[in-house]
Amino acid sequence: MNDRDGTSLRLAIVVDEACARVYEAWEGRARVTALRVNPAVYEAVAVARPGEVRRGYPLMLLGMELVPDEGVATYEPAVVKEEAC
Repeated sequence: MNDRDGTSLRLAIVVDEACARVYEAWEGRARVTALRVNPAVYEAVAVARPGEVRRGYPLMLLGMELVPDEGVATYEPAVVKEEAC
C-alpha cells in the first residue's frame, strides 16, 4: 500500500471504527469472535497481507478473523460476538 494513494488512511478509518465497535461489545460483556467487513475492505487487507493469503491463513485484523459481508458498509465494520452468560 502506498500512503500517497490514500489506501492507508481509508484502512485507518476502518480500524478506528472496528476498535469502537469492539469496545462497545466488550462493555456489554460480549466476547468478540470476528469482524464482518465490506468485501472491498477484505480485499484491501488481502493485498496488504499476501503472505497470509498465500499460506491459506485467515485474514485477521485486531486479532480477529475478517468475514467479508456484502451487507456491511465500507467504513462500518460489524462485530461477530457471543453474548456473555
